[in-house]
Amino acid sequence: MIDATEKPNSDPKLQQVARAKLRELFLKGIGELSGKPCSIVTYEMTSLNAVFAGWHPDGTEILVRDLETPASFKMTTALLRTPDVLAVEFEPTIQLP
Repeated sequence: MIDATEKPNSDPKLQQVARAKLRELFLKGIGELSGKPCSIVTYEMTSLNAVFAGWHPDGTEILVRDLETPASFKMTTALLRTPDVLAVEFEPTIQLP
């Protein structure tokens, strides 16, 4: 856990190691979420049900499968822009590594 009260280390090599570790943990977490059912709330305040498939590496898009809208419209796969998404909720709650 990162403590905001600690003075940041100015050693570039230590910073690079820390960033690499955080990136590794993030990618492992995303891998754990793949294939899990989720509910997605959009800025239009609609709730979509889908199966999480992945996240674009730059964080701009979420890939889902079996997307179902409130109007019962179904898509086998969909790419959602993250600026259009307020929240992604997994049920049951998933414990990441």
